[in-house]
Formats: sequence, C-alpha cells, structure tokens
Amino acid sequence: MAISMPGMVSSIFVWFGLIPFFFALRKANPSKSFLMGWYFGTFYMAVSTYWLLPTLIKNIALFNNFPPIFGGLAFVMFALIEGLFFGIFALFYSLIEKYRAQVPFILHVLSLAGIYTLIEFLRGYGSIGFTGSRLSDALYDQIGTIQIISFVGTLGLTFLIFMANYFIYRSITDKKFKILSTISIIIVGSYIFSAIFPVFLPPYTGKKMTIGVVQPDVTVAQRYQMSSQKIFDDVKWGMKNLSGKTKLVFFPEGTFEEEISNTSIYKDLLLSLKKYDLNAIIGYPSVKDGKIYNSAGFFTPDGIKSIYSKHILVPFTETLPYPQIFGIFGFLKLDQFFTPGKQFTVFSFDGVRFSTQICFESYFGWLSRKFTNEGAQFIFTITDDSWFDQRTALLQHFAQSTMRAVENRKWMVQVADTGITGLVDPYGRIVRELPADKAELTTFNVYPNDTKTFYDRFGDLVLWISMGSISLEFFILILKKSRGE
Repeated sequence: MAISMPGMVSSIFVWFGLIPFFFALRKANPSKSFLMGWYFGTFYMAVSTYWLLPTLIKNIALFNNFPPIFGGLAFVMFALIEGLFFGIFALFYSLIEKYRAQVPFILHVLSLAGIYTLIEFLRGYGSIGFTGSRLSDALYDQIGTIQIISFVGTLGLTFLIFMANYFIYRSITDKKFKILSTISIIIVGSYIFSAIFPVFLPPYTGKKMTIGVVQPDVTVAQRYQMSSQKIFDDVKWGMKNLSGKTKLVFFPEGTFEEEISNTSIYKDLLLSLKKYDLNAIIGYPSVKDGKIYNSAGFFTPDGIKSIYSKHILVPFTETLPYPQIFGIFGFLKLDQFFTPGKQFTVFSFDGVRFSTQICFESYFGWLSRKFTNEGAQFIFTITDDSWFDQRTALLQHFAQSTMRAVENRKWMVQVADTGITGLVDPYGRIVRELPADKAELTTFNVYPNDTKTFYDRFGDLVLWISMGSISLEFFILILKKSRGE
C-alpha cells in the first residue's frame, strides 16, 4: 500500500494492496485483529511518509538543537498514532466480517468500505488530524479517474478503492473468477481512460488573469539567519523582475520571519509596490492582541488590504495539541507556536476573488470547499517545503493541489520557498511546474470561474452513505438474532 503513494513506485498497487491484510484478518479474533491492524497502519504510515524521519532527525533537530534520537522518537510516535486508526478499523472489520453470510453481499461490502471511510475521516479530524496517505492520493495523476471526486471527494474515491480491494479478495476466497476478471477490466480501463481523457477536454475559457510567483530558493534555516533587509532584497528582486508582466505577485509562506507592520521594511515594501505597480500576497507572522498568527497578507501600495491567518496548524511544530498528553513533544516547536485563525478570507483584486491556503492546509478538502462556497474563483497555496530533502515529500504535498482543483473545478497554484511551485488546472492537470531548489520567478495564466461542483454543494455525502450502510447491516443482524435465525 505504501509504495502506491505519490512519489513512490506505482499507483497500481493501491487496487490490491489491502488484500494480504484481509487474508491476515481472516481467522483472527477481535483483539488480535486490532493489534494486526495497528501494526499494519504503523508500518504503512512509516513507509509512505518515510521522508518525515530525516526531516525530524536532521533539519528540525539541527534547527531546534535537540538530539537526533528525539526526532526519531517523534517519528515513531507519529506512526503509532496514525496506525492506531487502522487498528480500530481492523477491530470493527473482524466483528462484522464473521456475519457476512447473514446479510446481502453488496450491503456487507458497503458497510466495510463505510467503516474504513469513517475511520479515515476521523484520522483527518481534530488537532492532530492528518489526511496524508489516503488511498485516493495514489491516483492523483490518473486524470480521468479522479474526475469522480468533483462529486464524491477524496473520501468517496477512497471508499471505491476499498471496495475494489475487497471484491478482489472475496472473488479469490470464493473462487468467483468472473468477478475478479470484471474488476480487473475496470481497473485497467480506468488507466486507459485516464490516458485518453485529456484529449477530450475543452480549451480554457473565460477571463484570463496573469499572476506572478516567486520561488526564492531560501530554506527556513537560512531565512532565520538573514536580516529583514536581506529578505526584503529577495522580495524586491522578485517585484523588479515581474514588473510590467503582472499586477499581482505571490510569495511563499513565511517570507518574513517577523511582524513587519510599522517597521521601516514595511514602508520600503509599500514604496517598492508603488514603484513597480504591483500588489503582493506575502507570508509572514502577524500579531494581533498579543497573539501570533501564521498569515498571508495582501499588500497594496496603500498598505495591507486584508489578511488570512492559517486555520489548520501543523501539530507539534506550529501548535501543541493536548498539552496534558503531548507536552513532552514541545521540543519540536519551531520559532514559536501560533494561534489558529478564524476568518475564511476571500481576497479581491481587479474584480477577481481568490483565497490562499497556507502549507499543510492543502491536505484538507473541507477548507478549499469552504473558500469556494465563500466565493473564491481560484485558490492559491503558499508553503515552505524547504524542510524536506526528499522529492517524495514535495510530490505528496503538491499532489493535494490536483485533488483540490478537481474537487472544486478551480485553478490551483502553489508557490514554495524551494519548490514545488506549480500550476494545476480545474481537471487536475499539472500545467506547469518550476524546477525545485532553484531561485525562479515566472507568470502563470489562470481563468477564474464561479463553478460549484456537486461536492462543493453537498460535501462528503459518502459519510452518510457509510453510516446508513453500517446501520442497516447492524439492524438486519439484530433483527435476525431476535428471531433466532
């Protein structure tokens, strides 16, 4: 399962990677199933997010000056916590799988897929929520297949992938090879469809908007050692070279590492914006009422027009969730802990409305859906992925933009300190990607739209389908038991 994720080996493994797991659970009792599921989930998350280990024991350890072994322990704890959700799934799986003969086959499949999907939803919920390594992530580059998420979201696609795995498993155990052949044809057909689908897409239409992006190729560790003036020189370099090519420029998350309002840098920034006839979205820590926020400010020649502050903070590095439980991991804090934002800001420029997600937030479909429903006509992600040395990490993050683009039928743009900076169209096609680890700037053309998808309007209906299927199966089992059947 792990090697099906973006940047790994091949997405094809996602269609049958769960089958050995089902065989392992075949005769296990509930307690053993829970432990096996926990083991499976821990190993799965550790391998699929292996890039987090060197980040913790090298980059963050050096930055925060703690022994690398502490970073290793933090990685193990991360994998164990994530793996726990798979243990919970395996527990429920073992409880109802033994009754499969007593309910209609398709209802049982829907119930199992529903349990898995609900557990995946819970894994991404709350202060330590993480949606990475979702089954749907594996198919980020299968353009035809992922069009379904404009209706059902990534949880819906996860639901369907789980069903395919279970159908294959049952066709093997029950020796129903016609079902196996049918599912195999559908899977192969999805890859063929994805290969030819882009040929039939219409040309881009609507009002074209040209925006500028700046990838300064400055790591966060380097930036903390730079003066505000030196950072401003890099910002001015971007503005100078994009002047006359666009009116709106985007810079990465945390371009400045301190609040710049009412400073000489702020005054120089406004003068430069006026000189180069530009407006800019710039990441920086804003301060209000004594609280510090990870923010994106919309800077115009006349001052800060509006601010968006990050809602979903990275656990342990940007915020300390449940300090009574996880206080021991406070050493992972970067420069400071932030306060989560509360406003779903929609910026407006030249008659176009857009919203900006910050870093980790692109993993969460509900947020971009919220922005779309608030009126955003395209969505931007500013991020600092300079912590990661492995390209796998960059790809897994950038893959989220393809999912968010299709879910909302919006142009998605990501700009990063060191990469990946790129442009994704509303069908999930990566239109352009700048080379990583190089100072780059360029312009992208986007076509803002007011489209609202089925997913935008109704959200994750698959969760209701899941709960309905599970409830119906339990109702049938209870009814049969009461009748002595």
